[in-house]
Amino acid sequence: MMWCFPALTNIYLQCVCCPNIQMKWVMNEALRLYPTAPNVQRQSREDIKLDNLTIPNGTNMWIDVVAMHHDSSLWGENVNEFRPERFMDDVNGGCNQKMGYLPFGFGGRMCVGRNLSFMEYKIVLTLLLSRFSFNISPNYIHSPCIMLSLRPAYGLPLIVQPL
Repeated sequence: MMWCFPALTNIYLQCVCCPNIQMKWVMNEALRLYPTAPNVQRQSREDIKLDNLTIPNGTNMWIDVVAMHHDSSLWGENVNEFRPERFMDDVNGGCNQKMGYLPFGFGGRMCVGRNLSFMEYKIVLTLLLSRFSFNISPNYIHSPCIMLSLRPAYGLPLIVQPL
């Protein structure tokens, strides 16, 4: 969530230019572009057969959430654009796969902090955007880096001005 600030300027412009855009859409789109957890892990409890492929019991599987959220075959050609309206009519953002949007994982092991995260996001974003304007410094180099979460490799220099 903290590393979604590159989108703040665009979020602000989108909200000012399009007042009907709901914060929930903005939040979901920011989480699609910058998911807090870069992957989800699961372990098979039994042998799984998919066409000609067999996944043996006990196999560890990693789902690359970042790659999935940036896959044009799932999200369309504008996959790398910030477009909150994707989530207007669909909780999955118009993704053509039911499990294509997984910012908090899925199933019984979904992140327990999901609801708290949404509440914090709304509060922080409302407070920040109502008091400050944000511009990304011309020195910013876009270089997403996966550590524990997805973050800018060289930090994020911002120009912050009070409104």
